[in-house]
Amino acid sequence: MKWIYNFSYDELKEELASSSLKKFVVDQVFLWLYGKNIPVVDYWTNIGKNDRTLLAGRFDTRLPTIIQTSGDAEGTKKILVEFPDGLKIEAVLIREKHHYTFCISTQVGCPLNCAFCATGRVGFKRNLSSGEILSQVLLLKKEIPGYTGKLNLVLMGMGEPLLNYENLKKALEVIIAEKGLCISPRNITISTAGILNGLQRFERDFPHVKISLSLNAPNASLREELMPISKKENLGRLLGYFRETQRQRKHRVTFEYVMLKGINDSITDADELVKLVRGIPCKINLIPYNENEKMRFKTPLKVEVDRFSDYLHTHGYTVVVRWSKGRGIKSACGQLAAGGEGESARIEIEGN
Repeated sequence: MKWIYNFSYDELKEELASSSLKKFVVDQVFLWLYGKNIPVVDYWTNIGKNDRTLLAGRFDTRLPTIIQTSGDAEGTKKILVEFPDGLKIEAVLIREKHHYTFCISTQVGCPLNCAFCATGRVGFKRNLSSGEILSQVLLLKKEIPGYTGKLNLVLMGMGEPLLNYENLKKALEVIIAEKGLCISPRNITISTAGILNGLQRFERDFPHVKISLSLNAPNASLREELMPISKKENLGRLLGYFRETQRQRKHRVTFEYVMLKGINDSITDADELVKLVRGIPCKINLIPYNENEKMRFKTPLKVEVDRFSDYLHTHGYTVVVRWSKGRGIKSACGQLAAGGEGESARIEIEGN
């Protein structure tokens, strides 16, 4: 049977037409799947019994399996999701003051092998399908039954979203569609290490989705040491792109900067960073490193983080320090592992 969550609206309409079902049934199916988040065909009471039987015989409507859930006192919850092929990913729900944020993965593992992020140790397994991406949103929504308020969605979990572009695009089209999950693109953030051709395409396709670039260094040479992708995706060209397209952008770029004690956290580094991003309307998220016993990096002291932040403030930048939530359950920035040996991925929250 075909897994129904991998179908776009138009694809499902064609599929139903080939089964002699009326075209309007697709609206009913999408309402049950995404509006009501009910995957059991027998409960789809506004669809005739014969049609329900046909649907159940043709489509697998089950969501992936949650095999483990952990939470903390702050309201952060992490789910370990297993797919039919046995591979696993993690997704995270974070309770904010007035809303919830979901952190979603786009790949099983990650191929980028950033030095401070143990996703590379887990290794890259495969891309997630569009249904596997958006089903994480449905699974997390079931963790907050009855909630109808604002949701922020951040594509900052395992993997590099722009290296899984077609599935990402297809998933987002359902996520933002009125007949789908109806999450405003203005409440969605995609985090990327900087895949320039994918970034250019993404901003054309989704101009209202917010962009976060994992910068993490005040100069190109250090970034190449920390993030090998920077040897291929030139930092100068990336920042040049943001400068050249700033008038077309609907929002400021966010630069994510993981602070590593003794490596990129000095006032000299702050001064270099000021000069590096000059001329780009931006917000800078400073993320004190979440330590991992298997990695050599350390967290700067709060006084060091504050000094760095104050320097950026005095030079006119909007700065937010993100002491990550979910550390106790290993769901903070740099801590997702999906049962692997490393602690992987990046979670940082766009709270606005």
